[in-house]
Amino acid sequence: MKQLRPYPQVIITKKAARALAGGHPWVFEGEVIRIEPSPESGECAQNGCIVDVFEENGTYQGTGLLSEMSKIRVRIVTRNANDRLNEAFWSRKISWAWEHRKTTMGNRALPGTEPDTNCCRVIFSEADGFPGLIVDRYENVLVAQVGTVSMERLRNVIYPLLLEVLSTDGQVIDGIYERNDSPSRLKEGLPQYKGWWTGTFSDENGLIAESSLSSAFNSCSCNRKRTQIQS
Repeated sequence: MKQLRPYPQVIITKKAARALAGGHPWVFEGEVIRIEPSPESGECAQNGCIVDVFEENGTYQGTGLLSEMSKIRVRIVTRNANDRLNEAFWSRKISWAWEHRKTTMGNRALPGTEPDTNCCRVIFSEADGFPGLIVDRYENVLVAQVGTVSMERLRNVIYPLLLEVLSTDGQVIDGIYERNDSPSRLKEGLPQYKGWWTGTFSDENGLIAESSLSSAFNSCSCNRKRTQIQS
């Protein structure tokens, strides 16, 4: 019997259930049997909303994000039926992603030194449980790219949490610049645009250290030009 959950429910084929059980993160358009309202509130599914995924026999397979215009109909973000996709949930995932960067980006040439995280990919879409969201750090600027309708709806929740997690760790971030001008957004029915979500900067250049390399970059174009640091 299905659990009483707050989200609309996507009922999937046995083939899709086997793929999810094997670790696949997506449910495709042809694998959806039907979509039902939330059993808790009666709310119907809307494009970009959070949905639970079930087999026809009532077996829970995960919770994900619905994209009605994409061939990838649902992108799974958790397989824990106890999770609620609220601010605490997203904050935990951001913290895990950031701690992973700090662990993996340590300066291998100088053991015990601080990790090289002033230029790195902070959030990498499905790899970190944020399907359709990429966030790169360039010193004190974050550059974000949103590629799905779900993340477009969630960005105003996730960005403040991201700034909070980094600030708590002593990281100084002065702004978030969005590069939402990819043609792939059109497949999700999203407009193309770019600009500052928060922060205002001039066209001045900055200098970034990335694993013994320096990067001269322009904060608005986000074009990078690398030169080897002379030792």
